[in-house]
Amino acid sequence: MKFFFTYDPDYALRLSPCPELDRPDGTRALAFLTPGLPLGLARVVLENARRQVRPNWLARCGLDGAVRRLGPAGRSGMEWSQREPRAAVLRALAASGLPAREWAWQEIRESRDLAPELLVKEEVFSTRVRGRQLSEGDLTRLGRELGLLEEDVLRLAELAVQSGAGEWVPALVRETAGWRCQRCGSKQVEEWPDDWGTAATCLSCTCLGSLTSRQALYRDRRRILVSSAFRFQPVGELNSAQAAAAEQLLDFMRGKESEALLWAACGAGKTEVCFPAIAWALSQGRAVLFAAPRQDVVHDVAPRLAAAFPGLSAPVLTGASSRRFAAGELVLATTHQVLRFHQAFEVIILDEMDAFPYAGGPMLAWGLQRALAPGGKILYLSATPAPEILQRARRGACRLIRLPARYHRRPLPVPRWVKLTMPWGAAGLSQCPPALAAELEKLVAHGPVLLFVPEIPWVERWVAVLRQTFPAWRIDGSWSADGDRQAKTARLRRGEYEIFITTSILERGVTIRGAQVLVLAADHAVFGLRGLVQMAGRAGRTADFPGGEVVFAADRRSRAVVEAIRWIEEQNRLAAAEGLLD
Repeated sequence: MKFFFTYDPDYALRLSPCPELDRPDGTRALAFLTPGLPLGLARVVLENARRQVRPNWLARCGLDGAVRRLGPAGRSGMEWSQREPRAAVLRALAASGLPAREWAWQEIRESRDLAPELLVKEEVFSTRVRGRQLSEGDLTRLGRELGLLEEDVLRLAELAVQSGAGEWVPALVRETAGWRCQRCGSKQVEEWPDDWGTAATCLSCTCLGSLTSRQALYRDRRRILVSSAFRFQPVGELNSAQAAAAEQLLDFMRGKESEALLWAACGAGKTEVCFPAIAWALSQGRAVLFAAPRQDVVHDVAPRLAAAFPGLSAPVLTGASSRRFAAGELVLATTHQVLRFHQAFEVIILDEMDAFPYAGGPMLAWGLQRALAPGGKILYLSATPAPEILQRARRGACRLIRLPARYHRRPLPVPRWVKLTMPWGAAGLSQCPPALAAELEKLVAHGPVLLFVPEIPWVERWVAVLRQTFPAWRIDGSWSADGDRQAKTARLRRGEYEIFITTSILERGVTIRGAQVLVLAADHAVFGLRGLVQMAGRAGRTADFPGGEVVFAADRRSRAVVEAIRWIEEQNRLAAAEGLLD
């Protein structure tokens, strides 16, 4: 996208991607400079022009106090004489080191109003972009959703900028130590030459579309509108422990603290415990974001929120969403999709904060903070919180709320270690070892088995081997890049498999009625303490099947295996000590 210097009779100089729409103070811009420049470069030139003019010309004219306008639309301008602004820009361009161009000021003689049908779309556009941070590619995609041409959606964005409802910012900016992406905050870039010199591409957020220093981001400054007509309809009653945790969450929402951690056992019903706090925030006109690192968690939570808040607009935004820009006052999104928001939410609830890719991903944590409105609150949810946030809680920097027992008041299933020495990997595997087959037969007798494996290639190989071993059973599997992942997961939830083989993608946020769990090669390096605890937490989650069984099958008791069993036993002891178990 190119930005043009535009100049109007009130001696103001601005940057605009649509000079024909630049109407400061109700007048039409008289001239614009061609060719256009990428926004980052144009802003540097404008600042250099300003530094030239103030000592040399404003002082001579006795206008040291002349107003430099940095308007609500984020456009820089100065009130200068009719000739000096244009000359100053040309001097700044000449001194900028940019490749030579035939710069020329062109007059705008004809008025160009928006077509009536485009004005009709303006309100819909405004609703969709509130609180969002959109790349040029996002704007093009939004235009397709709205049935608009690319240039028309660009004009609507520029009109919002002129009204003060939005701003344009360079997608990547130069800092002392290099480049920084303004969408994800990353400094991991690849530099490359172009017609304007050295440019850069962000390497960290390419899953949202490529972003370069030659592009701009549109940031909308308007608050997400929250309807006062929503209904909160709790599904079932909270038990005493859940009700106590819900009351503490309400106290957090009403108070001055900015961060809280709800540390809840797997299957404790922590999502439902948050519903009263969500209802209160919405009743106060505060937009709410429910985020999670993985789309399986988001899709699991979505129907529960829809049942509790019937009629409320609650779009679900994941990498697989067909409509990326649906509007709503309660947004559910993966943490990658959160990067498309800027200061949009007064309340953010982050589930599974210790899960990949959020854990260890600084850009996602950066994006979450950027999506929070000034003075907003973040609530973290986890069954296995990381040491860093527990330390913050101990220092008093983050409020800690505990919920150590499941809602059905039965203890967490404690994993059973089974020694199995075998060729675990996918390569060369031709039949299921008898010891493993015996374990699977015992587990399947009680319910569907979630069989976790440490590596993606194992999934299809073990599916083939187990289908051969148990031809009468329904057996399938999935992994992160499986194109049928959502459909298979839906069938799993309906109880259509005896055995479902998966990687860690299903270790969180999935409830399968009567599920039994077996972790193959539980001593594998990829399985850490928190992952094993979460996998074990898939068993015994429902009130009608609260027992479940968990088997860690491995050649040895690794440190992670021992600590995971100890962690679960400790949760049960704490719940029993507080009288939360029957």
